[in-house]
Amino acid sequence: MTELDRASDAPIWFQMMRAIERSIAEGAWHEGDKLPSENALCAHFGVSRTTVREALSHLETAGIVTRQQGKGAFVAHLPGPSSWTLPSAASLLGEYSEDGRSALTSTILRAGVEPLPSWAAAVVGRGEAGEPDGYGFVLERVRAIGARTAVHVVNYMPRRFSGLVPDLREPRASLYSAVTRVAGVRIARMHRTIEAAVADRTLAPLLEVEVGHPIVVVEAVAYDSDGAPIDFSRASVRTDRLRVSVDTGFDSTGMSGADAAGHYPSVSSTAAPRPVHERQTPTTNTSKEHTP
Repeated sequence: MTELDRASDAPIWFQMMRAIERSIAEGAWHEGDKLPSENALCAHFGVSRTTVREALSHLETAGIVTRQQGKGAFVAHLPGPSSWTLPSAASLLGEYSEDGRSALTSTILRAGVEPLPSWAAAVVGRGEAGEPDGYGFVLERVRAIGARTAVHVVNYMPRRFSGLVPDLREPRASLYSAVTRVAGVRIARMHRTIEAAVADRTLAPLLEVEVGHPIVVVEAVAYDSDGAPIDFSRASVRTDRLRVSVDTGFDSTGMSGADAAGHYPSVSSTAAPRPVHERQTPTTNTSKEHTP
């Protein structure tokens, strides 16, 4: 297993947890295998039993290992990365499962009206009279597949959508379901940008990875049926847990609210940053023509 970096700012238990998780992913142990004993882990990493137990506790919470009283820790079933399919027609974050709720669970980090970053304000930061005022509704969440944290996302929307907060407090609440059902707004078109990035000091602990861990950033602007931008989002994705794919099918007549949100995997369990960097103002062409 990877040795610990004593000069790193990352907690020792966190480094140890990631080292074990990485070793499992690389095939050092397989489903059902028993991990080394606590004493062996203490000796290998040069850490206290308290640190070992904290690392194992987090691995257990994430569903990566199971622990049995008096027997030790065992590798749990670890499926490969789930798939987040982005249709080339209107879509943002895949929000829906078949019952209209999100297939992922969410923990809200912040939600309210506040000043927007300049690039988001240029898209959605307008007052009631339609003039730019730089304020909007900001929704920041971390999202998980079962207990496995996979996505950090920030949505920047016109301030009128702040009224959706009560409908978003349930862990599997869907943002776009609420936009359609509560606000009566239908998303007709999306423009998306996908790029490679690395987790910085803010994102790393939220995504439960080390600083510098590779991630994918998906930026999207959503437009309503009148061609007005109603959401700018930035999602940072752990692709070791959620693989991003694109469906090239397109229906020029538009899509229903459920179909428009893309498709996350279905999950049976229920669980629980900031932008990576500032970018130039995205294009906000309000043409109804599809953007590939």
